[in-house]
Amino acid sequence: MTRRLRLVIADDEDDIRQGLSRLLDKLGYEVVADASNGRELVELCRKLVPDLVLTDIRMPFMSGIQAANELSKTHAIPFIVMSSFERPSDEELDCKPVADYLVKPVRVPDLQLAISRASIL
Repeated sequence: MTRRLRLVIADDEDDIRQGLSRLLDKLGYEVVADASNGRELVELCRKLVPDLVLTDIRMPFMSGIQAANELSKTHAIPFIVMSSFERPSDEELDCKPVADYLVKPVRVPDLQLAISRASIL
């Protein structure tokens, strides 16, 4: 039996975190934690060391990209960033831990493809 991919999700909207958690569970992934802001995301990832992070870009205290950059100093965790606002600059998306970018609302096939690509990094 193969081990389920362990994910942490982060979004400042509770309903989005809950919906993503249910969806990811149905797709066969294990959501080990969720965070409502960037600072909490960094703390959870340092403690749990997930296989992958799915995060919103705009969050309180620290953006998803800032959290990815902070964690990349000590951990090699790939990030998939999401936004319903503007697309981040190429420079922001070029940061080492960001494996992919998705537009909200996230479509299931796009999410599965992004997870597949990010998990082989």
